[in-house]
Amino acid sequence: MKLNSLYTYVLFTGLVFTNSAFAQLVETINPLEKRLDGLLAKMSTQEKIEQLYYLTDGNKRLNIPQFTGSDGPHGIGNNAKGYSSFPVTIAMAATWDPNLITRVGRAISEEQAARGKDRIAGPTLDMLIDPRIGRAPETIGEDPFLGGRISSAFILGQNTTSVFGSVKHYNLNTYEINRRTNDYLSDQRSLVEFWGFHWKRSIQFGGALSVMCAYNWVNGDKCAENKYMIKNLLRDLWGFDYYTMSDWGGFKETGKALNAELDFCEGNDLYIKELPDGVKNGIYDISLVNRAVRNVLRTKIISGMMDGVPVTPASMIDSKEHRELVYESGLKGLVLLKNEKNILPLDKNKVKSVALIGPNVTELPLDGNSSSKVLPSYQISVENGIKTILGDDKVVYAKGCNINDTDKSQFDAAIKAAKEAEYVVFVAGLDKTIEGEGYFINKEADENGGGVLSRPDRPSQTVLLPGMQNELINAIAKVNSNVILVVVSGGTCSVTPVLKNVKGLLYAFYPGQEGGRAIADVLFGNYNPSGKLPATIPKDDSQIIPISTDFKNMVYKGVGYRWFDSQKLTPEFAFGAGISYTTFEYSNIKINKPKAKVGELIEVSFDLKNAGKTVGEEVAQLYLSTGTILPALAMPTKQLRGFQKAALNPGETKRITLKLTPEELYVYNEKTNSYQVPQGDYIVQVGGASDQLPLKASFTLAAASPKPDLQVVNIRTMPVFPKEGEPVVFMASLINNGTGETKIGDDHIVHFYVDGKEVANYYSKSISIPVGGMEQTCAQGLDNKNWIATAGKYTITAKVEVPKSKDLIKENNSCEGQLSIPNGKVIPTEISKFIQ
Repeated sequence: MKLNSLYTYVLFTGLVFTNSAFAQLVETINPLEKRLDGLLAKMSTQEKIEQLYYLTDGNKRLNIPQFTGSDGPHGIGNNAKGYSSFPVTIAMAATWDPNLITRVGRAISEEQAARGKDRIAGPTLDMLIDPRIGRAPETIGEDPFLGGRISSAFILGQNTTSVFGSVKHYNLNTYEINRRTNDYLSDQRSLVEFWGFHWKRSIQFGGALSVMCAYNWVNGDKCAENKYMIKNLLRDLWGFDYYTMSDWGGFKETGKALNAELDFCEGNDLYIKELPDGVKNGIYDISLVNRAVRNVLRTKIISGMMDGVPVTPASMIDSKEHRELVYESGLKGLVLLKNEKNILPLDKNKVKSVALIGPNVTELPLDGNSSSKVLPSYQISVENGIKTILGDDKVVYAKGCNINDTDKSQFDAAIKAAKEAEYVVFVAGLDKTIEGEGYFINKEADENGGGVLSRPDRPSQTVLLPGMQNELINAIAKVNSNVILVVVSGGTCSVTPVLKNVKGLLYAFYPGQEGGRAIADVLFGNYNPSGKLPATIPKDDSQIIPISTDFKNMVYKGVGYRWFDSQKLTPEFAFGAGISYTTFEYSNIKINKPKAKVGELIEVSFDLKNAGKTVGEEVAQLYLSTGTILPALAMPTKQLRGFQKAALNPGETKRITLKLTPEELYVYNEKTNSYQVPQGDYIVQVGGASDQLPLKASFTLAAASPKPDLQVVNIRTMPVFPKEGEPVVFMASLINNGTGETKIGDDHIVHFYVDGKEVANYYSKSISIPVGGMEQTCAQGLDNKNWIATAGKYTITAKVEVPKSKDLIKENNSCEGQLSIPNGKVIPTEISKFIQ
C-alpha cells in the first residue's frame, strides 16, 4: 500500500501507527499473488497439470519441490517404524485440553520434519456418529464444538513447524461399510452448522493449509466432486484458499472434480491422463487448471517448501521429551467413571495382591487397524505399568479370555487368580481386530455399489464388550468383590451388563505407547484423573441412532447427547462425564449483560472450588439452550458452547469466565444462505458434565443492526523462515465473525508491526467478507519497501483498523506472534509461552 501523505502517532499500545484518516489509500498489490502470477507465466500447460498429480508435482526447472509425507493423526504412520505413538484422536479429545494438544501436534510434526518430510495426513475431523464405526479411534468425538477446539489446537501446533497437515476427511465420513459409495443426505443447515462447525474453526483459527476430501458422497455427489461442499462452503463461505486433495483414488470424474475445485489428485492418475488432451481439445477450461495450480503453489509457498526450511535434527524422533509428552497426553485423557466406596486410588504400601485379568493386560492396543497406525520402538502394557509400582511378587496374571470369541478355556485359571487376590484389575475393551479402516468391507463390492448400509462396522455388531468379556467379569465378581475395570478402546463400549459388579471403572481411549504407565499411575494415585468423555456411552445398542444414510436435521436431532436429549434417553454415561479423586463445587454464576443486543459479547462467570483434599483438574462446561427465538428455527435441547480446564489446590476457588461471541451463537439460515445470531431468549447451564449442570442463568438478545466483527489471526511471512538479509512480506487471516458482512467499497485495513514499529500494511476496498467468512491479507511494505530480516528475536503484531462504530468487539482486532531469525517462523505469542 502506498500512502500519499503520512500522519503518525503512538497508540497507547506503543505501536507506531499510520492514521489512515489523514491518508489517501491505494489498493494493495498482493505480493503473494504477484509471485504466483510470475510462476504460472513460466509454466507450460503440461507443467501446470503435473503440479496436480502426486507423482509429478515437483519441478526441477522452476525449483518447485514435491509434496512428501505420510499419515500422522497420532504419530507417523504408513508402516514407518520407531516413531512416537501418541494417543489416538478421540483420546486427545478426552483431555479437553487444547494447549496440551497444540504441543502434541507440534511434536508429531517435528518427528515428520526430522525425516525430511513436509506434510502429514491429519488431523482427522471425522465425527463419531456411532461408536461402532470402524474408524472410531480417529474421530474427534461426537461434538463439533469440542472437536473444533481440539483439532484447531492440533493444527496450530503443526504450524509452529515446517510440516503442515492435510485435514481429513471432508466431510461426513462415518461408516466404513460401503465407504466409497454411501450417499449421505443432509440439509444445508446441518452441513454448515453441525458437520461444518469444527471444519470452519480448524480452517480459520487453526490455519489449515490443506483439506483432504472424503470417499463418501453427499447429496448425490462424491465429496471430491462436490461443488457445494468445496467451492460454496469451503472456499466462498469459510475463505479457504489453499489446496484440496482427494483421498486415495477418491474420485472418478475429472471434469466434475476440477469444476468443484478439487486441486490435487492422489491415488489415481485421472488428472495426469485426461487433462493434457482435454485442455488441448477444449474439454476442460485452462482457467480451472490455473486456479488449481495457484492453490497448490500457494500452499507450497506458505508452508515454507518453496523458500527452504531449517533442518530438524533426527534426535527429535522418539525423543525423551516426546515420550514424556506421550505419557502426559495419555494420562490426561483417562476418564474415571466409577469409584464405589473410594476403592481408588490403591495404596501401593497396603495392597497385598492384585490379579491382572483380561485380553488387554499384556499388550496395550495403540489404535484400530488403519493407515494411521504407528509402530513405536516400545510400548508399556498395563502389566508392566502396575509391576513397576507394585513389584512382581504382588501381581499375578491370567488372561481369562480373548477379545472377541467364545473360548472359555481360560476362565478357570482367571477365576482362581481372582479368588486368591485382594484386588482384581480387569483390562477389557477392543483392539485392531475389532475396529479399523476399510478392514471389514468388501472392497470390490464397495467400489461398485457396495449394497445397502444395514449394520455396524464393528464385527461383534454391538456396543457391548465383545466375546466372553462380560461373562468373565461377572464370574470373577462372584469370587472377588474388589473388581476394577479398565476399558481400552477407540469407539466406546457399553459396560451396562457388568457395571453393578465392578467398584471402579477407568476408561482409556487408546492412550499411546506410554499408556500402561499412565493407567497404573491413575490406579495408584500418582495422578488424579482429569479426562472427560468426548462421546456418550449408551446402555445398549437400542439407544444408538439407527443406521442410515439419512443425516438430515442433525443440528437438533443430532448424534450423541443431542440424540439422547431429543429422544429423551438416559445413557449409561453422559457426554462430558468424568470424576476425580477430589470434589468440585460450582457457584455464583453471573452474566455480564442479561439484556443485550444481537452481536454483543456475552460473558458467563462463575466460581469453581476444589472442595476436597487432593489437587485436581476440572473441566467446567457451558451448555446453551434457547427459548423463543427469531428466526424460529428448531434447536437442540442444549449444545456445548464453552469449556475450560482448570487446576485447583485443595480449598482453592477460581473465578472462571467463558465468552459467547456471535460465532458461538450462530445458526445457519437456509432462507438467506448465511450465518445469523437469533434474537430472543437464551439459557446457559454450567457444570462438570452434560448431565451434571448445577448452575443456570439466562439472557435475552434484542434486535440490532448487523455489524461485522473483524478478527485478525495467524500471522505469516514470506519467506516462512526468513534468513538474514531477506526482504519479508507479512500476511494474516482476517475473519468476520460478526453479524453483518463487509461489503465491496468498505475499507479493509491491516497494519503490521515489528517490535512496535509499523513496517507494512494491507488495504482493500475490492473485497467483501461474508458473515462467518475469512480473507487472507498480504501486505506491502511501507513506501513499497519490505522489512529486511536481521538476526534476533522480534514481536510481530497485526492490527485491524476499523472504526468502533463499525465493529462489534474491539478486543479481538489485533494478534501477536514471536519470530526468531534465523531458523524461526512466526509463532503466536500465547503458544510460544507453553511450547518451549
